[in-house]
Amino acid sequence: MYQNDDRTKLLNEITNFSKNIDRIQGLLLVGSGANGFRDEYSDLDLLIVVKNSQDVVQIHDQLREYIVQHFHVLKEKVYRHEEDIFVTCFFFEHFLELDLGVWSKSKLRATKPYWKVIFDREDDEIQSLLEKSLTSQIFPSIDETRKESLSFIWQFFRSAAVALKRQQYIKALKDIDFIRDQIIRFLCIQNGIDFDFDKSIDHLESPSLSKLKRTYEVKMNDENIHKVLFELMDLYFDVFGDDEDKKMIQRFLQEMLVG
Repeated sequence: MYQNDDRTKLLNEITNFSKNIDRIQGLLLVGSGANGFRDEYSDLDLLIVVKNSQDVVQIHDQLREYIVQHFHVLKEKVYRHEEDIFVTCFFFEHFLELDLGVWSKSKLRATKPYWKVIFDREDDEIQSLLEKSLTSQIFPSIDETRKESLSFIWQFFRSAAVALKRQQYIKALKDIDFIRDQIIRFLCIQNGIDFDFDKSIDHLESPSLSKLKRTYEVKMNDENIHKVLFELMDLYFDVFGDDEDKKMIQRFLQEMLVG
């Protein structure tokens, strides 16, 4: 298992290698490392900023070749999201994961508010671009999030109930999990968290959290999944409100599952 020193060594070596390539403008820490790493289990998430988009492919290939030659890589996967945006995931012998993005400067945008600039050849240009992109993002309000979820959530209650009648337990649980995700997202937004919903939910202080956790205690049978679905319905509408929709879905579940 990797140690903190392994993560630090990898960061330092990629930083030093990147500084020797003039076409690379800067390097960012974009995961939990931007805040000092969550704990000893955190992986390493880096983003290389390339000055010109036409150089991104070559820079990506250089970095990949360097990493493969200098570290023992067990597995790797390359994702090319756009012509000048790459993300490569490396899994090393000591089980550290590196997610390495290579982006052109023209596409740089922050997706979280706490990215950390390791170096920037153009003084604070990268930091300015990050701040500008965050300012321009429009996050959904609580009301918008609530209305959007209420507009379609009935489909997942219905789908879960139908799957349960057919004894398609895995399908029913997938639909139930989607309903849970809606609750998690809404609780986080209520608490001012616009990012990392799944990572944040366990640390929220909310009376709904203990009820949510109980819905994960489920067995693969009609009775237990039936019970969880009704509990989740009560919790969903406790969080989102709307008595009319609750009455409709409750009546449907009663007729479909209770008779």
